[in-house]
Amino acid sequence: AGGPVDYLPVTLDIELVSRCNFRCSMCQVSSWDKGRRASDMKFEDFKKLIDEQYGVVEIKLQGMGEPFLGRETFYESIKYARSQNIWVRTVTNASLLHKSDNYRKIIDSGLNELQISIDGADKKTFEYIRRGSKFEKIVENCKLINTYCNDLGVVRTKMWTVVQKANCHQLHDLIHLASDMKFK
Repeated sequence: AGGPVDYLPVTLDIELVSRCNFRCSMCQVSSWDKGRRASDMKFEDFKKLIDEQYGVVEIKLQGMGEPFLGRETFYESIKYARSQNIWVRTVTNASLLHKSDNYRKIIDSGLNELQISIDGADKKTFEYIRRGSKFEKIVENCKLINTYCNDLGVVRTKMWTVVQKANCHQLHDLIHLASDMKFK
């Protein structure tokens, strides 16, 4: 007891961005001042954090915010972690995949897994839960990224659903929606 640390974590969750462009019904970001809890992490700080670790094999680059709001720092961070042989995943609301070729950039960055949050099988339920969203744009963006992955012959995306009172009656429909959006 009281000696040096014998180990550090092998997995980390790192929140580069705490802000979000949605105000989802089940998410605490909706109640934060200006929809964020902190300033964005700078790439230099991310690199320093990674460099100070030993034994890290996996990171999730997302906390409560929408990571695509981090723009180029987001991609730099993925590429740096991958250069250190760290497995990287992130979570997105898919609202920004069509902007600036983000759907290509995220796959081309070397990211291992992109979890896409889909919490309703129709416009009414989805937009009720994911306040500030446009259901049709999310569906279109999911098809865009999944078509790109399919053309490359890679599997990088997963559809995730927070099951709750407002959508639990749609579980069967969500499976069909996932298929329509070309999720594997």
